[in-house]
Amino acid sequence: MSAYVWSAAKFLSRNSKDTTQRPPYALIILNQPLNRRDLLSVLWRNASLRICADGGGNRLYDSFTNDPSSRDQFIPDVIRGDLDSLRPEIQEYYRERGTLIEQLHAQDSTDFMKCVALVRERDEVHKVEHDIIALSALGGRFDQTMASIHMLFLLKGESRKVYLVSDECVTVLLDVGKHEIRLDQKIEGPTCGVVPVGVAGATLTTSGLRWNLDHYYCNFGGLISTSNLLDSDVVTIETDQPVVWTVELR
Repeated sequence: MSAYVWSAAKFLSRNSKDTTQRPPYALIILNQPLNRRDLLSVLWRNASLRICADGGGNRLYDSFTNDPSSRDQFIPDVIRGDLDSLRPEIQEYYRERGTLIEQLHAQDSTDFMKCVALVRERDEVHKVEHDIIALSALGGRFDQTMASIHMLFLLKGESRKVYLVSDECVTVLLDVGKHEIRLDQKIEGPTCGVVPVGVAGATLTTSGLRWNLDHYYCNFGGLISTSNLLDSDVVTIETDQPVVWTVELR
């Protein structure tokens, strides 16, 4: 069975000419602070579709408080959600500059879910499949972090890849099988981890880590591989249950 290949470095490259085999992706900005302009800038520049999830519009706007002259260079295509968090003056600011504002009241889905549904809708119309990068998806309130992890489980049956990005790390869900993670250690690492979440445990075999696992059963209450270190530009992980892979951002 061939390995499932992951490469966040394709999206995170600061080199604007480095577009080799970069798949199209949608950037979804969630409602947590945006503290790293360098990260926002590179993900924004490389994205095909730029969406704010409700209060993510506030976060985008507020990230330019100390540099308001640059704000107009970061106008999202869409702001979608129940709009209970988006401030009225910010809604009007982006609307005047061409952003589509979409209010959906469904309470059985989060704003993140509503934005993922938008990506699916656009993909269906344009006959393309976007990967998804959710920025500010981790950190802040723990329940919101877990909602982001839950979103990975909801999407794991799709062929698109979904990356959760925070100021400090990139996180993905690895489903059952073999995975090859291609890394750029100029922007990723050295710290990393692989953790079973949402399952009783997982048997893991890895290569490319400082402390590799060989058919080792990992579970909460037993051993989990946190604070591991990259030992190669390619990490392989084979798992019999879904696990979360996370790697530090420099």
